[in-house]
Amino acid sequence: MEKEQEVLKIGEDYESKPDGTLVYKSPILSKDTREVVGIDETAIANHTPILKEQRIVDNGVEQTEELLFDVRRAGRMWGGGVPVTLKDVLSQTPNIKFGAACRIFLERGAKNRYSEAMQIQCENALHTTVYQHTGYAMIDGQRVFLNGNNSVTAEGLTDGYSVQMEGKLDRYGFTAERHDSRYKTLLVDLPKVAPKPLIYTALAYSFLTPLNAMLQEIGFEPRFILYFVGKTGSRKSTVANLFLSFFGTFRETESAPISFKDTPNAAEKAMGLLNSTLTLLDDRIPSTTKGVKDQMERMEQSVARAIGDRAGKARMNANGSLKSVYRPVCNLIITAEEAYSNVGESAIARSISCELRPGDVKLPELTAVQQRASELNECMSEYIQYVIANWDTISEKLKPLFLELRDKAQIGGHGRLAVAVAHLQIGLTVMCDWLESVNVLTSEQSDTLKAQSWDIFLALSAEQNRRIYEEKPVKLFLNAVKELLDRGEIRFSDLTAECPSYKPVGYVDEYFYYCYPDTIYSEVRKFYAAQDLNFPLGKTALFQQLAIDKLIETDKNQTTKAKWITNSSGKKRSRLLWLRKDALEDKEENE
Repeated sequence: MEKEQEVLKIGEDYESKPDGTLVYKSPILSKDTREVVGIDETAIANHTPILKEQRIVDNGVEQTEELLFDVRRAGRMWGGGVPVTLKDVLSQTPNIKFGAACRIFLERGAKNRYSEAMQIQCENALHTTVYQHTGYAMIDGQRVFLNGNNSVTAEGLTDGYSVQMEGKLDRYGFTAERHDSRYKTLLVDLPKVAPKPLIYTALAYSFLTPLNAMLQEIGFEPRFILYFVGKTGSRKSTVANLFLSFFGTFRETESAPISFKDTPNAAEKAMGLLNSTLTLLDDRIPSTTKGVKDQMERMEQSVARAIGDRAGKARMNANGSLKSVYRPVCNLIITAEEAYSNVGESAIARSISCELRPGDVKLPELTAVQQRASELNECMSEYIQYVIANWDTISEKLKPLFLELRDKAQIGGHGRLAVAVAHLQIGLTVMCDWLESVNVLTSEQSDTLKAQSWDIFLALSAEQNRRIYEEKPVKLFLNAVKELLDRGEIRFSDLTAECPSYKPVGYVDEYFYYCYPDTIYSEVRKFYAAQDLNFPLGKTALFQQLAIDKLIETDKNQTTKAKWITNSSGKKRSRLLWLRKDALEDKEENE
């Protein structure tokens, strides 16, 4: 405090008085000899900005310089480090971030001198680097996994890097503790919490996540989301937070890193900052109103495209230059009571689902693992150390392993699902390799674990493929036509019978429904619109897909075909959609 009562010099021409007043000193020259005969002091401001720290902020996308200033005013220091940019310093209001009580005097040139006093302090100040992202970085020739509290190198944990995540992301971090029971918590206690399909899949997904950057380097980056689906009260969010504990400290009483209440842009930025780290988009609730429905679907579609394509939105600055793009580099868990509503088959193919039913989660076992969740965190930092120390060896192994597993998983269905199965198996395989390296698992135990997981992943893939088929536009079209027929809301006239007085949607015989193209498409769209759903394809694209699936009879390069129809007006030739009658029969349909 005594130091704050002193006069502080700022360069050669500025001083901060004990009360904080900033003054500019200029020499008084003799009129005759032009010698300095005194010093004139001009008060510039009622306070003095004092540089506290000059740092480079690295968010993994771009680096910006940030200046932290305290304010000396009324005989004491204020502020605690106010962030100021160079643009702020050079603006017409360089004092704006210091509060209304901090004013610049109305002297000519006072603002320019005030800015100069701030810049003078920056000339010889040391820079520190603050990281606002997680994940791998090459720093001074060393590969480091950045995270809060402690980062990871090939030698172990270090607190030598400043990682400061903002807002809801500040709970990411690694503990420096090591408990002898950590492997038991991982391999014995955690699997007792919930059914094996969920535990094995979430474990594989969690240990796949630190491999994201490596897989991106070799061209096989994971591009799918893990869903925990179940009714309210099935403890989806609780279990999801347990797996997030691998990378930080997360409790269900705190808000998730990303929520369906957030904007898609905020979610995109969070997914861009959490490199090779697991995160959670929590609580997709059922669509009770149109507003809720639109919000849920917009967010679900946005993150599905972002993770599925590993691409962010390109935006422009006012001057026409491109803004930095936050490309999603994390892996994502979504908890949902109702999933995949009106998002299309592509979004469903970008995900794997695990269902939780009420009673699936064992509460005593859950509580026991929650109390030792930090031990999961210990395991993950140790695993990442293993990955860094063996980076080249693992990288060489992953490409042929991925190709082998992907080919092995191709048992029909959507191609994206085979890729997801291969990635999950890779996550579990490298986890087993690490556990073998620390003599926790034998090779026989690893083989058993990998065989069990493979069967689980294939079963989940088959179930997801069924969901995809149910969302295919062709399937939606056929379902709507069958439902409309059952309700009697549309009618096909028998070709051998007298036509009704009203215009039917088409005609029918032993083999085909002959549909008026515009009419049948319009009826199907109205059917889904009445449920507040959008039919995903236009008429031309739908008819082309029906032709590809051989559900309609076509005529050369056209999806419609000519048919002579006899009615009360006589015989007329019309181009109709020849829909095979057996396409609407109830039977098991496979891709």
